[in-house]
Parts: sequence; C-alpha cells; structure tokens
Amino acid sequence: MQKYTFVVDVVSDSAIDANAVRASLLETVDGIGTIAAVHPAKVDSLKEQGFKVWRARVAGVKEPPKVKAPKAPKAAKVEAEVAAATA
Repeated sequence: MQKYTFVVDVVSDSAIDANAVRASLLETVDGIGTIAAVHPAKVDSLKEQGFKVWRARVAGVKEPPKVKAPKAPKAAKVEAEVAAATA
C-alpha cells in the first residue's frame, strides 16, 4: 500500500470556502483509493510583499528586474567633448 500526500496552496483576493474545497477533494478521490484524512485548511493573510516572497520561494516566479534609464552625462564632460569636437 502506498500513501500519497498532496499540498495545495491557493492564493486569492477573496475568501474561499475551505470546506467546499475539502469536499471536492474527497469527491474527486472517491473510488481511486481509501482516504484516511483530509486536514483542515490553514489560512495565512499575506500582504503584497508577503505574497511576492511566497511566490518567489514556493512557486519560483520572480519579477524581471526593473531597467533603469541611463544617467545623463555630467555638464563638464559634455562641454569637454563639445570643445574637443570643435577644435
């Protein structure tokens, strides 16, 4: 006999009925094998930063780095280049 354990993380802006999800899991697995336990849901509230950290660590999804605009050259350097070009 083999035991399988599945961990599912669901992130949503709205509330989810955890009992409905558990019932649908039980219904889906019914007939495939014997279910010993479906544990109650653990709910964590995530703020925006917490979601980004979870997404990067658990889901492996990272935002691409922001590209900074190139810095404008300093006025003294520009004047020296203009003077050299006109000479």
